[in-house]
Amino acid sequence: MDTDEKKAGTSSGHDEIDFTSGYETQYRKEYSPLKPVYVPPPDKRNAWFRSWSTILLIVFLASVFLLGTVLLVVQVFTASALQVLIIVAAYVAIAALMIWLEVQSIKVR
Repeated sequence: MDTDEKKAGTSSGHDEIDFTSGYETQYRKEYSPLKPVYVPPPDKRNAWFRSWSTILLIVFLASVFLLGTVLLVVQVFTASALQVLIIVAAYVAIAALMIWLEVQSIKVR
């Protein structure tokens, strides 16, 4: 007789789980539906279009982007590769500076 057959023959048919140890209350607590969290609507006084600094930053970034795009297109067709590299480096440096300033201003708020 195999050991599995011995175990199967000697089992009494009862589970060894004790349901009186708070299992049911723990189950209800873990699997109960979550309570909805109320998120208040954003304050309209803090909208981006009411802040002059944000508007000026957007206008500045858009103008730098347009100017950089025009210069880059002109330089690609007329200048050396070194001049194109300098323009792209300046372009990336200005963008990185503006992103860093914006991150710092968010930390201050």
